[in-house]
Amino acid sequence: MDSCKPIVLLLSLVLPLCIIGTVWAQQIYKWTDANGRVHYGAKQPENANQSQIIDIAPTSTAPTNAADSAAEIARINALADRMASERRATEDARQDQALRELEQENERLKNDLLKRQQQQQKEEDNSKKVILYPPPGFYPPYGPYPPRPPLPTPYPCQPWPECQRPPPPSALPEPVRPPNKPDSAIFNPKPVGVSEIPNKGGFRP
Repeated sequence: MDSCKPIVLLLSLVLPLCIIGTVWAQQIYKWTDANGRVHYGAKQPENANQSQIIDIAPTSTAPTNAADSAAEIARINALADRMASERRATEDARQDQALRELEQENERLKNDLLKRQQQQQKEEDNSKKVILYPPPGFYPPYGPYPPRPPLPTPYPCQPWPECQRPPPPSALPEPVRPPNKPDSAIFNPKPVGVSEIPNKGGFRP
């Protein structure tokens, strides 16, 4: 639908000139907007950066027969086809440029993503490394500071069931056994210088 607008505009500008039969040349302005679209008009645009003037050859008199009218219409159609071709070429060039810019942007994003993945993989590899340190030297043990008070002796009984039981009775001492009776013949020697008195059970000097 948009491609037909320049043709319709051109026909609306040229056909009245052919019917009236003006004797002076007519000019049509062609320009491209900021979006790359081609426009045609009888008045030069004010906000266009660059415009092109297309001259249309005048006709001396109005066509007098059908052959002249057909030739004029054919010329107008050829001009419209040329303008449409130029517009299509400009639009194709604009689309190709936009496609190239999109491909370049995708390539840049792809490279950025690859760099981020490589950096993340490098950080993960560094985090998995195990750092080995030498064992510390031997240090003598230190007591608590300040030192604890000595525990009482004997140790106090704690409120446990075993501590509530009565202490066991102390063992009785073993009885002292008397020594064995010595042999009288060995341990009862006769006194020296004393004779035994017979039948009296005594001794005499």
